[in-house]
Amino acid sequence: MYTIRSLLGISFIPIVLCLPNLVWAEQGTSQQNPTQLSQAHLETLPVNSQLAEGRSLFMTGLSKDGSPITAVSQGQPLSGELFACVNCHRHSGLGTSEGGYQVPDITGPTLFSPIEVKQRELYAERTEGFYTRPAYTRESLRTAITHGISTNGNTFSKVMPRYQLSQSQADALIDYLSTLDYSNPPGVSADNLQLATIVTEGTSKEKKLALINTLNQFFKEKNAQTRHEVRRVKYSPWHKDWHYDNYRHWQLNTWELNGDPSTWQAQLQRYYDANPVFAVVGGTSHLGWNPISSFCEAEKLPCLFPDTDLPPSKPGHYSIYFSAGMSLEARRIIHFLKKNLQYDKVIQITGKDPRGAVATEELQKRISKLQNRITFEKLAFSELLNTPTRILENSARNLYVLWLTEAELKHWPTGIDISKSRTILSSTLLDRRFNQIPGRLSQTSWLAHPYSLPGDSGRRIRSKAWIYARKIVTPYDKLQSNTYLALSVLTESMMHIRSNFSQDYLIERIEHMLENSPETSVYQRLSLAPGQRFASKGSYLIPLTEVNVSPKIARQYWAVPEL
Repeated sequence: MYTIRSLLGISFIPIVLCLPNLVWAEQGTSQQNPTQLSQAHLETLPVNSQLAEGRSLFMTGLSKDGSPITAVSQGQPLSGELFACVNCHRHSGLGTSEGGYQVPDITGPTLFSPIEVKQRELYAERTEGFYTRPAYTRESLRTAITHGISTNGNTFSKVMPRYQLSQSQADALIDYLSTLDYSNPPGVSADNLQLATIVTEGTSKEKKLALINTLNQFFKEKNAQTRHEVRRVKYSPWHKDWHYDNYRHWQLNTWELNGDPSTWQAQLQRYYDANPVFAVVGGTSHLGWNPISSFCEAEKLPCLFPDTDLPPSKPGHYSIYFSAGMSLEARRIIHFLKKNLQYDKVIQITGKDPRGAVATEELQKRISKLQNRITFEKLAFSELLNTPTRILENSARNLYVLWLTEAELKHWPTGIDISKSRTILSSTLLDRRFNQIPGRLSQTSWLAHPYSLPGDSGRRIRSKAWIYARKIVTPYDKLQSNTYLALSVLTESMMHIRSNFSQDYLIERIEHMLENSPETSVYQRLSLAPGQRFASKGSYLIPLTEVNVSPKIARQYWAVPEL
C-alpha cells in the first residue's frame, strides 16, 4: 500500500496542504522551528515582487506587508503563521508523512500534470475515480487552495486549511509553486551522481588518507552492488519503477582547500563551477567550517556530516552536523554551573589548538550572561610554562577548565596543585585518549565528553567490523566511523527520494529517518527533527575515574544543555 500511495501522490491519499506549526525539541534544547529556518532560507532566493510574495506565503504564512494571512481550519479562522505551507510540505514541496497523514507533493510539475496509473487496464477496479485526477489549471488550483476542492471535485481532508487569499495572493503562491521543479538538479545525469568531500589545509596526510580510503572503499562497493539496478528499471513491474529509477553510479570528487580560510569560498566556487555536485558528504577540517557552510548555503548544496569540531553556531538549512563540537562542551559546563552554585570563579587555561581558543571564548561569553555572579579569568598555557613560580589558587570555590591537548597535558607543571578545585578537561582535545594524563590530574579531573563512553564501543560494531574487514584501520577511528555513518545515511536516503533528485528533499529525508537508522557512531545518540541541524545534542560531564563504568551508572552525568 505504501508503494502505491507513494507512486500515485496527491489524489490517492488524504489531501493535506498544511498542518499547524509543530515544535520540535529534545529535553533541554531549543531548536529553530521550520518557519524560522525558512525565513533564513528565503533570503537566499532571488528577488522578484510576485515570487517574493509567493515565497513569503509559502514559507511564513505572511503577506507582503508582513501581516499574517487567515487560514480556516474546521470552521475556525487562525493565523496563517501557524499554518505556513512549509510546515507540512517542507522546503521541497514534495511533502512528508505526519500524524497518520501522507502530505502530498505540490511541486509545479506534479500539480499541473494529471495523476495516472500505468497499465490501468490491469488494475482498473482499484485505480479508477478517486485514485486519479486531471491536471490542475491555475483556476482549479486557486479553488483548491481557497475552498479545499480538488480538480476532480473531491473535498480535501478537514486537516487541510482553507486559505483566505485575494486573487493576487493566490496567483503569487501559484507562481512560487510553479518554481518548485527538480527536473535538472546539479550533479545528476542519467547514469551518474556526482558527490564531493572536502579536506582543508592543516589536515595531516595520514588523516586525509584515512578519510579518502574509507570513501573510496564505500563508493566502490556501493557501485558494485547496485551496478545492475539502472538496467532493472527498464524491465521492472510498473509499480516498482520508482524503486530502481533513482540508482546512479556514484562519483567522488575531492575538494582540497589551501591557504587562508578567507579564500576557501573562491576555491570552492572554482571546484563547483568546473564540476557541479549534488551533495558534499563527510570531509574534515581542523579549523572552522564557517566558510564552507556559507558556500553551501549560497549554492543550496547539502553538506552532510563533516568531521569538524567547529561548525557554525547558527547553521543554515543545507548543512547537517554530528554535533556542535566545542560549543557543546562549553554549554555542558554552563549547564553544570547552573546546577552547582558554589563556584564563584572560572579559570580557563588554553593551549595552542584553535579549537580550545574557540571554546574559551564561547564559555566566557556564556559565563558573562549568568545571573549568579561568577568571575572568570583566561590564562595561556605557555604563560604558565614560562613562569615556573606561578601559583594557581587552590580553592574549592574555583573551577578550572583546561582546554589542552594530550601532548600539552604531558607538560603540566608538577609543582602546581589545584586538587581542591574542580578541574574539567576536554575529551575532544584529548582525542578521546585518557591514558597519558598526569597522575594527579587523572585522579581529580572531570571530563566534558560528548561521545559514547569507552566501555560502550559495541555501539560501533557495524562500522568497526566493516573497517577491519577491508583492512583500512587507522588511528582515526572517529573520522572513519563518522564517514561510514554519513555514507550509510546518504545511501538509505537516496533510496527513499525515488526519482525526486531534490537537494531540499534529501535534507528532509535525512531529518525524517536518521533516528531510526541502524548505523551508529562515536556519539551516544543521533536524531533530527525539522529545523534541527545538530544530530547529537548531549554530553557527559563525568569524573575521569568513572569513564569506564556501566552506561546505567554513567547516566547521571549525561545532560542535554540549552542552546
